[in-house]
Amino acid sequence: MSDSRRSSRGSSDRSNRSKKPTGGGARRAAGVRRAPSSSGKPAEPKGTSRTGRRAGASSEGSSAAKRSTAAGGAASTAGRPASSKPAAATSGGTASSRGASRTSVNARHAGTAATAGAAAASAGKGRKKKVAATNFLNYPRAGRKNPWRWFPSLRLIVGAMALMVLAGLGFAVWLYNDTSVPEPSDFALAQTSRVYYADGETEMGTFSEINRTELDADEIPQNVKDAVVASEDDTFYENRGVSPRGIVRALVNNLQGGARQGGSTITMQYVERYYTGSETSYVGKAKEAIMALKIDQELDKDEILSRYLNTIYFGRGAYGVQEASQAYFGKDAADMTDAEAALLVAVIPGPSSYDPAVNKEKSVELWDRVISREVNVGEMSPEDAEALEFPDTVEPKSENTLAGDKGYLLDQVRTELVAEGFTEDEINTGGFTIVSTIDPGIQNNTVEAVKNLPEDRPEQNRVGTVTMDPSTGAIRGMYGGEDFVTQPRNDATQSRMQAGSIFKTFTLIAALEDGYPLDSQWDGNSPKTFPGWTVNNFGDSDYGRVSLRKATASSINTAYAEANLEVGPQRTMDTAIALGLPEKTPGLSADASNVLGSASPTVTEMGEVYATIAAGGMHRDSYIVQDVTRPDGSSRYEHQSEEKRVMDEDVATNATVALQGPPTTGSARDLQGVMDGREVAGKTGTSEKFRSAWFVGFTPQLVTAVGMFQPSEDGTTEEQLTPFGGERNITGGTFPTAIWGDIMSQSLEGQEMLEFPGEVTLDNETRERNTPPPTQAPPPTQAPEPTEEPTTEEPTEEPTTEEPTEEPTTEEPTEEPTTEEPSEEPSDEESDEPSDKPSDTAKDTPSKDPEDDAPASSDGGGD
Repeated sequence: MSDSRRSSRGSSDRSNRSKKPTGGGARRAAGVRRAPSSSGKPAEPKGTSRTGRRAGASSEGSSAAKRSTAAGGAASTAGRPASSKPAAATSGGTASSRGASRTSVNARHAGTAATAGAAAASAGKGRKKKVAATNFLNYPRAGRKNPWRWFPSLRLIVGAMALMVLAGLGFAVWLYNDTSVPEPSDFALAQTSRVYYADGETEMGTFSEINRTELDADEIPQNVKDAVVASEDDTFYENRGVSPRGIVRALVNNLQGGARQGGSTITMQYVERYYTGSETSYVGKAKEAIMALKIDQELDKDEILSRYLNTIYFGRGAYGVQEASQAYFGKDAADMTDAEAALLVAVIPGPSSYDPAVNKEKSVELWDRVISREVNVGEMSPEDAEALEFPDTVEPKSENTLAGDKGYLLDQVRTELVAEGFTEDEINTGGFTIVSTIDPGIQNNTVEAVKNLPEDRPEQNRVGTVTMDPSTGAIRGMYGGEDFVTQPRNDATQSRMQAGSIFKTFTLIAALEDGYPLDSQWDGNSPKTFPGWTVNNFGDSDYGRVSLRKATASSINTAYAEANLEVGPQRTMDTAIALGLPEKTPGLSADASNVLGSASPTVTEMGEVYATIAAGGMHRDSYIVQDVTRPDGSSRYEHQSEEKRVMDEDVATNATVALQGPPTTGSARDLQGVMDGREVAGKTGTSEKFRSAWFVGFTPQLVTAVGMFQPSEDGTTEEQLTPFGGERNITGGTFPTAIWGDIMSQSLEGQEMLEFPGEVTLDNETRERNTPPPTQAPPPTQAPEPTEEPTTEEPTEEPTTEEPTEEPTTEEPTEEPTTEEPSEEPSDEESDEPSDKPSDTAKDTPSKDPEDDAPASSDGGGD
């Protein structure tokens, strides 16, 4: 090789070495090939568009690699001295070409890292990036698809629970600080409940003013303390006023369906009775528990126990163990035996229900339970327990606040409140203001009406009355007896007496509903025999063919017996029940004789039934409590009237038209001289053998029912009413009607004189009883002379009810003797017209008109 070529080559080599290598170094690792390139640039890809796209992607990768290589090269250059040898020219010989087309080792390493970065970037594009939450709670959850985005995240759940715990702790702290223990006297002043008349101002009476004698802790017998702790709270001396174990046990028991338990400790019961009253809300119960905790910190256990035993209600109007001992055993508490102490503790959960005088079987069961618990906790040995016998108790005494006739009203108020969910303890200690429905004026008229009875009235004679507003069912007046203390049975709401002819009203309504009009004709002759049944009118008087209206006015037994068999005795019974008579009324049945009043309702029940008629067929339950207010002025109870249509209004109208007969032309016609022209509808009734006498009647404003009966001395049976006041027989047309007139005439004084609606034509009047009468009238049956009323001539099959008291002066000299009417009819089946011929006069008057003497066949269909 010449020097020139050597020089040229050496110069070229130096020049190449001195140039900055493009790949980041002039050397390459052995065995690594480079892709040849004549120009030092990558070749352009060829082919289809897809090839072009791939080439583009490769080119992007190449560019990234180049940038990485350049950076690596710079770093390498900076880290070592620059070489003095130039790099070979790209267009120079083979060595130069290979040097230009190959990268250095550093360049390859940098290219590998760049390729890995590009691959990672490419892989990242295939995965979804995590979406950031849009709010602190991340709800709905960001980046989630339905429905998962609506499921709360763990962060949300934990946060909510933390907030609830903090809120609960804050509420507990606030409630504890906010709850204070009131002075005992605050509750004591609010214990007496007061009852007022309907005006809300006139006080009627009070319920059980606190009858309590305080005993010091050391004066309360230890046997009572042991018994109450064993029975009511066996952890009393260990707990802090609240027993979590007891609450959990009660909860588990209640969930398992066992006898309901409350989990209250003695301290909590003391708080409830002495401070808070009966609490049912969760907040109220929470306050009660907090008060128990505070009181347990303030008082020692013996003081809490003694206060509890001094305030608890034991029944019989007694508060505290001392008065309870007197009420049940007639002795001081210090003298009670173990058996007596156990009985007092046994009645604590329900004094009114567990009193031995009320339910001895239950009281014995609870007494045995108390003793068993004393044995279980070691307060009594099994041998001592076995030797105990159930103690005797004294007869309960009526409270003085119930003395006199007002006691029946107060007792009825209490009874109704209990039926509405009040407890006896709540009534006696709640401090309520109770407004009744009793009108003071009407009540005074009621009492005076009974006092106006003749002085020779027998001691055993009893009267019950009730007056109510048919538009609401509110009881405005009631007479249950003379003195509740000496005779606690209410003759208006509890005593029952046979109904007699007032029951014919139900057959009347059933006939109207079945399509029989008021002028339908029925056989009023007597006696009349039906299959298995013979019916007589009073004095066996014959009336011939009579209309339904006439049969009602004169209470003709035979006509109504025929009507009852025609419509069906079941219809009569169903009608009575629909109008408000209880299904379990003694004697109520579907027998044919039910039309004559074999059932024995109470006065209040019959008043409510007739009020349904007076209200045009709308039934409303009778009631005596209007509203109850707590001491703080909030409402505890208010009556809500419920009404139900049980009879078509037109049927009620026509029934009222028929019932206007007895007070105008029938046995109650004496009211015409008392009611000063007011329209009156009603029905008298006298039961078999004069055992009871009734009058139930109404005006458009008021309904009053009056019943009179006479129980035997032992109270087991009804006796015949002993005559008094100059009456030979006590019927519904005598004293019951007189009492009714005294009450209603005074009570309606000054009120508008309203009239009943007139007779209407019913849509169902498709049936008539116009069967031709006999071709020859039956021989007239002379009516009994007024002085010879056959009081024993009553059919044994019917509870002969009263007939209207007839005027003995109605007989006209020109008329035959049959026109004479008895001055008294001992039955509701009044023989208003003792003549055997029916009256043809439009007014059904008992007075004798020439037309009254016409043969029965002439009574062709009208009154």
